[in-house]
Amino acid sequence: MRYLKQTNSIAAVAMCSILLITACSDDEGNLPAPYNPPESYSFDNVSFSGQTDRLNMLSEMISTIDEVTSGNAPDATTLLNMYANENGPFSDPALNASSKDLRSKTYNGLGAIDANEIEDYINAFAQDAAMYKDSTWSPGQPGIVTKADGSGSYFLNADGVEYSEIIEKTLMHAVFYYQACEVYTREGKIGDAVDNTIVTPGKGTDMEHHWDEAFGYWGVPTDVNATNFNASSDLKYFGKYAKKGENVGLPTFQNLLTAFISGRYAISTMDYTSRDEAAQEVRQHWEMISVTTGIHYLNGAIANVGDEATFYHELSEAYTFIQGLAYNQDRVISSSDWAAILSLLEVNGEASFTSVTIADLNNIKNQLASIYGLEAVKDQL
Repeated sequence: MRYLKQTNSIAAVAMCSILLITACSDDEGNLPAPYNPPESYSFDNVSFSGQTDRLNMLSEMISTIDEVTSGNAPDATTLLNMYANENGPFSDPALNASSKDLRSKTYNGLGAIDANEIEDYINAFAQDAAMYKDSTWSPGQPGIVTKADGSGSYFLNADGVEYSEIIEKTLMHAVFYYQACEVYTREGKIGDAVDNTIVTPGKGTDMEHHWDEAFGYWGVPTDVNATNFNASSDLKYFGKYAKKGENVGLPTFQNLLTAFISGRYAISTMDYTSRDEAAQEVRQHWEMISVTTGIHYLNGAIANVGDEATFYHELSEAYTFIQGLAYNQDRVISSSDWAAILSLLEVNGEASFTSVTIADLNNIKNQLASIYGLEAVKDQL
């Protein structure tokens, strides 16, 4: 049942009295309303179960892909069904029963990887897995590559790209990041034309709910605050990666949390100027998470150049976090700089790492650090 937000009559009388007293004072002027947001995302009527479903769908999908390192070859039909949530592909019955899916929320446009290209990756993986699941990787041939210390293995395509990472991290950006930054914090979902008066218990107003859905794509529980996030075991996807900057003194997690709390508080108090400022801050701080994480994995690749498995694994992650910057139209990096950086990790517009040099990786790191003001911490990330 939906109901209208109501002003408590006693509170209204008290407020009128305050205003009258204030108006009669020659010294005080008008007092602003107190700004008292919570320390965590602990608002009334928060709901983002659909976003949680999608995060869990991606997790099971990637776990299925990773079975190839154990000698199994997941077929394309199963993975495509997981992507579209069709024909009951998940082991979790609740996900099969969900009306949500990943495919319909994937970016659909020009200049970045879209749903059709995700399906191309899935089909290419399934084909290579069927043929090379028992093969050892070498440049030009897909297969398994094992870390130098024997602690793990990865399945790479012929160009040294790890399928699991390219699919997972691309979907993180093309669905989670894109939906939060380009859909749910934009005019169509939180603009002045969106209802912010009628409350649905457990869900809030339409505007509140849309903001909550953007928060849900971050992968952070509502009880996390700026002091306990490091101890949380419930951070998923971007929620975990938001801590990369924190490790070198950058408040990457705290900044995004503050922006989300400020935006929701502003919406609930109908402060639309602050809402719009918070929306911009969400996009800005989320972008920094991808940048700091991309540099972190560039450093990982540089440090492990002698270990093919770790080198290509880290580089696959670095590429996807840099490529993912495309899904935010307010990004700091220019389109030309972004394309130039990616070209060092691509051949004919496709990710390809077997000819990448350490000089290329340092060049990319230095450019990103310069563009985003991260020179002081670029080597520590």
